[in-house]
Amino acid sequence: MDEDIDIFELAKFAIKIAEKNYPNYKCAEIFVGKSEYLNIEVEENSVKYSEIGRNHGISIRIYRKNGSIGFAFTNKLNKKVVEKIVKNAIKMMRVGTPDPNFKNLPEKLKNYVVVKDLYDKSIKSLLIEDAIEFVKDLIKVCTEDDQTVSQSGDFTASSNFSYIFNSNGIEVSGEESLFNISSNIIVKDTMNGEASNGYESQMKRKLADIDGTKTAEEALRNAKRNLGRKKIKTKKMPVILSPKGTINLILNPIASAINAEMYQYKRSFLVGKRGKKIGSDLINIDDQGIINGRVGSSVFDGEGFPCRNKKIIVHGLFLQSGLLHNSYTAGKEGVESTGNASRRSFSSVPSIGITNLIFQCGTAQKDELIQNVKEGILLNSTADSPNIATGDFSGLISQGNLIQNGEIKHALNETMFGINLLDLFENITSISKEYKIYGPYSAPYVKIDNVQIIGAQS
Repeated sequence: MDEDIDIFELAKFAIKIAEKNYPNYKCAEIFVGKSEYLNIEVEENSVKYSEIGRNHGISIRIYRKNGSIGFAFTNKLNKKVVEKIVKNAIKMMRVGTPDPNFKNLPEKLKNYVVVKDLYDKSIKSLLIEDAIEFVKDLIKVCTEDDQTVSQSGDFTASSNFSYIFNSNGIEVSGEESLFNISSNIIVKDTMNGEASNGYESQMKRKLADIDGTKTAEEALRNAKRNLGRKKIKTKKMPVILSPKGTINLILNPIASAINAEMYQYKRSFLVGKRGKKIGSDLINIDDQGIINGRVGSSVFDGEGFPCRNKKIIVHGLFLQSGLLHNSYTAGKEGVESTGNASRRSFSSVPSIGITNLIFQCGTAQKDELIQNVKEGILLNSTADSPNIATGDFSGLISQGNLIQNGEIKHALNETMFGINLLDLFENITSISKEYKIYGPYSAPYVKIDNVQIIGAQS
């Protein structure tokens, strides 16, 4: 049985097979992933689906000296099948396209930092019955409110074990847990029949940190805040981003723009901006991979390279070292990997991803930001995305409210905004002390001046 296999011995066996069948290969990597998960889904405010499952497997990446790659994987953890995928990967490598940009896989390192609270042992004893209690908290909030129509959502718990072994001396392993709960509530105004929805989620390393009641209550508040939508006139005005809005309009685009692969292919609006000011002195953004207990933290990345904390933008200056690299893009540029190789599972090769992307807080109070606005907008979310290559961002404000004389007023209907991201960064004039954490993102409230708002009111 797979459970009886010594995966450490199996990985070394795979490397030996590679050496036997193609002794002149440049480098090779074995990745073993073992995940177990529990999932419960809510539809129409009742439990509709539950599942317990697992996803175990092993893959090999092998490179020829000319940079051509062979990749193969299997979900069968036994020597006979592993030998077969190694031979298949070698066949692919032999006929693969040479890549002069490939330099090497990571080499053996000693500087791994201890990162605490990444694994919650309580997941081992978690049953469907236990998980349903969290879902019941969602359902209760919805059923106890007269304006709610329905709710969808889910609860997921997963444990993930990774083992990475390569021919350059890397050998690391670790186990992590992840818990997620979400709520999407639909409400209806009983007077005029207008409907709206609100969404909220939590993603944590520890089960005890998950709170279904708070999640559903916040989703409900968001839904009610979006009732009473009215059109406004077209004009330029200040916009205050909620933490979700900050993630939507700033951190998500930044995450894509600082991806070294996107940058090297000139698909980033930040091309040519390294070492230069790209916005307000108030902007300080880090990618921190070794914060204890955080969702994006890890001891090592998807290639076994140590994770670390990195500064991206300091007082509006996009650092020369501000890109996120895996071993391939780092080798192409002649620098060291930043520990940002990202891997979905054993069946995929590493890409590049953030760890914990943090927009550092400012000095203003959230309430002060709003109270000092004579006329503006509080923007919570848009369903649209910017053009990462140019930085142009035009989108519908899916959830936002008008601010008048320092007070939050009605929700917005058929209202859009248009701005280039570099102009947005330049026009940031205030940042709050308060912040919220959503998964791998940490975001404060951010005030932006002179945003073009396109309203539908004539």
